[in-house]
Amino acid sequence: MPRYRYTQKQLEQMAANPWLTDRERAAFELYHRRGWHIEDVAAELDVSRGTINNTLASIRRKSL
Repeated sequence: MPRYRYTQKQLEQMAANPWLTDRERAAFELYHRRGWHIEDVAAELDVSRGTINNTLASIRRKSL
């Protein structure tokens, strides 16, 4: 999956979304704020790469 490019304002809106789950918040922090690769985020959160892809897609749907 290609890395989406967001403006700082969009990232702030995503981070401020009150409907994000704990996993979504953790994945957002690691992937978008720290710039980790999906595989590294998945290893850190002890889930599959596909789960992180789905989590990031969920964040996009909820936020934009």
